[in-house]
Amino acid sequence: MPGSKPSSPLARSFACGSAALALGLLVAACDTGAVDSEPTGATTEDATGSTPRAAAPSSETDPYGAFAARRDVLIADAVEALDETYTALGLLAAQDNDGAAEALARATGKLEVVLTAEPDLALAPVAVDVRTYDVIASPEDVDRLRQAAEEALDDGRLQDGRVLIRDLASEHVLSVTNLPLATYPDALKEAAALIKGGHPLEAVAMLEAALATQVVEETIIPLPLVRAQILMERARPAAEASSRSAEDDDEMRALLTQAREQLDLARALGYGTRSELDDLYDALDEIEDRLEDRGSARGLFDRLKSLFDEARRNPAAD
Repeated sequence: MPGSKPSSPLARSFACGSAALALGLLVAACDTGAVDSEPTGATTEDATGSTPRAAAPSSETDPYGAFAARRDVLIADAVEALDETYTALGLLAAQDNDGAAEALARATGKLEVVLTAEPDLALAPVAVDVRTYDVIASPEDVDRLRQAAEEALDDGRLQDGRVLIRDLASEHVLSVTNLPLATYPDALKEAAALIKGGHPLEAVAMLEAALATQVVEETIIPLPLVRAQILMERARPAAEASSRSAEDDDEMRALLTQAREQLDLARALGYGTRSELDDLYDALDEIEDRLEDRGSARGLFDRLKSLFDEARRNPAAD
């Protein structure tokens, strides 16, 4: 894809840390690069390198629509302008100054099309990148590792603490790379002028500086919250039924128990503010109390979506 060349300067690297392995944590990372298809669920792989298995539940709920939506807003003309910038750099390296100038002229023309169509647009999206970080662990494992990191920091062992917590994430990170339209077109014009003035090296420096001004916006989707929402939605039909079989009750309770475990993991990892997670726990408690009385939980699920949406917008604890 033309816009996949620049790497995100804010993209986080990922490595399986020995400290995490000491606690038996299962860690996996997946980098899909520029998005050309819908993302799939994360995979997990144990420390011995065994065959990956699907991490359940997989992507089945609203947050994943963000991937397709952000991909669809990529502006083709801006992507081509970025590609022409790289073409110009290649031609300058080959000492084809005329060809480089022509490539920059094409790039400038593409951005003028964008600005004509969207004169108020400040950032033109040119690439989407999705990365998945997934730690499969109990909340107790996470708490023990965090406590060990805090003790290391208290003892002045900063690097030991850093290693202990560096893999404690369970999330999709959606990165959108944008061209700043207030400055990028002008930089291309200045580079073209430098080429025509006989200063190709200065033009290269100008283009490299312009490429460094790309803006990366990140959206974090916490996987424990997504999974908890999926599990509760799966339990909803039986929970709202006026009558249930014993098998329905068992399956429904198992789903709600797993949802609570995912909320516990979200809290341990620091996703969502404390008050927002408390609201989700309260909603789950209310559903379980209604079901314990053999009643229908009809209506109690209606506010869950807004609670989960709010918690996912604030992936940080108080």
